[in-house]
Amino acid sequence: MTRDNGSDRHAEELVDIDPESLSQQQLIDLVRDLQNALAGRSRQVPASSPTGNVRLRPVSAVPGADYTVFFDGGSLGNPGKGYGSYEIAGPEGTVAARQVQFGNDMTNNQAEFRAVIAALEDLLERVGPRAEAVSVAIRGDSQLVIRGLSGEWRVKHPGLQPLHRRAADLLRRFKNVDLAWHPRQESVRTFGH
Repeated sequence: MTRDNGSDRHAEELVDIDPESLSQQQLIDLVRDLQNALAGRSRQVPASSPTGNVRLRPVSAVPGADYTVFFDGGSLGNPGKGYGSYEIAGPEGTVAARQVQFGNDMTNNQAEFRAVIAALEDLLERVGPRAEAVSVAIRGDSQLVIRGLSGEWRVKHPGLQPLHRRAADLLRRFKNVDLAWHPRQESVRTFGH
């Protein structure tokens, strides 16, 4: 499908918008507009999508890693409606970018763990049995997730322990894992939340 100059021009206008200056709803609308502009179609406004593509700023893989997973999660209220985003970057650029909804009565920490789990499950599905030869870097602004998975911190809360175990089990399927925390500002720039 080829795009007309109007679609390309609209996409360029969307890229110039500063996502930090927008409300949450405006960010959601921006992502939808950008997706539609890049796909060459006019705006569609679904009532609510449980999963969807998301990408506000291009990311690239960490040098030395085959893939890099960027993740973020949160809840509207704590506990409240849980959501998360992740982007997987490989040597050729973005492999996957998703926004997911986790339902109600979820804490921020649960949403953070669920976001990284969703990303790891996605990546494992993509690489299949090659996972044991793949190195992956994980980047997120949740100290609990990053330090918990690296073994620096113990995850004590009973509501988080199964999520921690699941994420750790998924990480063990890769050859090498590089876990590092990044500042909140990086997540906001990447995902808009």
